[in-house]
Amino acid sequence: MSELNKKENSVLKSEKKENKKKTGAIIGLSIATAVLGLSTIGLGIGLGVAQNNAMNYKTDLENVYNKNFYNLLDSVNNLDTKLSKTLSSESDGSTYQRKMLMEASKNASEAEISVSELPLSQSDIQDLIKLVNQISGYTSTLAEKLASGGTLSSDDIKSLKEVQESVRALKNQLNEFEKKLNKGYSILDGSLDIDKDSNGFSRTFSANKDNNVEYPTMIYDGPFSDSVVNSKVKGLTGDAVTKSEASENVKKYFKNAVDVDYQGETKGRFETYNFSVKNSDDEQLYIQVSKIGGHILTISGAGESGENNIDMAGAKDIALKFATDNGVENAIVVWSDSIDNDVYLNIAPTSNGIILYPDLVKVKINMTSGTIVGYDSTTYFTNHVNRSLSKGKLSLADAKGRVPSTFEIVQARYALSPLDYNREVVCVEVEAENDDSTYYFYYNVESGSLENVLKVIKTDNGNLLM
Repeated sequence: MSELNKKENSVLKSEKKENKKKTGAIIGLSIATAVLGLSTIGLGIGLGVAQNNAMNYKTDLENVYNKNFYNLLDSVNNLDTKLSKTLSSESDGSTYQRKMLMEASKNASEAEISVSELPLSQSDIQDLIKLVNQISGYTSTLAEKLASGGTLSSDDIKSLKEVQESVRALKNQLNEFEKKLNKGYSILDGSLDIDKDSNGFSRTFSANKDNNVEYPTMIYDGPFSDSVVNSKVKGLTGDAVTKSEASENVKKYFKNAVDVDYQGETKGRFETYNFSVKNSDDEQLYIQVSKIGGHILTISGAGESGENNIDMAGAKDIALKFATDNGVENAIVVWSDSIDNDVYLNIAPTSNGIILYPDLVKVKINMTSGTIVGYDSTTYFTNHVNRSLSKGKLSLADAKGRVPSTFEIVQARYALSPLDYNREVVCVEVEAENDDSTYYFYYNVESGSLENVLKVIKTDNGNLLM
């Protein structure tokens, strides 16, 4: 090789390494979407695919952030419209008001999802999620009041007007930030500009915040009170680890790693050390390790392309062993799917024979190399605590008998189900089929009432539960 070629190769390697360092520390607060690009609803998995090329990875992530911002802008605009229609139809009867309030609650919930998927600093994300979360709960509560024959009181109307003022202040803030995006502002680059507990994107985003408008105090005591909305991470255990210890943990879990490159730290809801890992199969992974306990929080990467060397059963074994070694207790696979040569798995811990769905862990395994190329345990380490759960009065057989006779029962099992208003309810989950479609029915073990129904939707990108 000539000296000129050697120099060119050296420059290319240096540039590639620099690009990797810039992209590896991008996680921020939006762990699930920013790293893994979640694309499913309910129990379905959507661990996204990171590109082998670092610049493609950066472009993809920038596009995700922009999409999340515009989704937030649309939701807030729609929320403002629904509140206006509710207030303007005050004398036109409760049916239309109820419809608008329910749609407003839905818009607020959609806004909450978009906020959580932007790399905002802790203070900004807490304020915004508190606002939209309370609005979702409050408008839904008013809609239920109308449905039961009540009417909106003068205090209700006053609170709704205060809510709308806050929504319009947020809308103005978003519109001002949109102007910056149109001029070429990069959310991704801004999120990398970290100063203490904030980043450049958060500071730019908040620069147009209207501090003269206060978030309204809701007049009901419900599940969206501060004690619930601002709940802290509950499941992280163990002592604080050093960067070196975190690196050793990565090497312990990925024994075929040939290069473990430290990429920086993330401060926010989870404090992590971030690493870029290359293994002997030439696969590139981006891994976050919690500072507390040294647990693997997220993994994102792209696996090999080729013939499958492991089957679904082998993938489940790999996923369960990894999750167990990483601190997930009494785990079982509760859902699985495959797309191309990747297997997607939902793993959940169990307690007293009850599946703990609020503590789900999502795993993606490449069937060619057997490498875990997607992993998200943030929900587990956020929610997992020792719970004293009862299977209640409803038996599995009784629950099966409540499913309409046109359905063919597949199986029934006990599960702690996350429901609306941040409720966790022990249910009997009945899987049943009808007209070539699969459904999941959730019956409350105490009252026997139907709490939720999920349907499996088949798509080109795998199955979704909705």
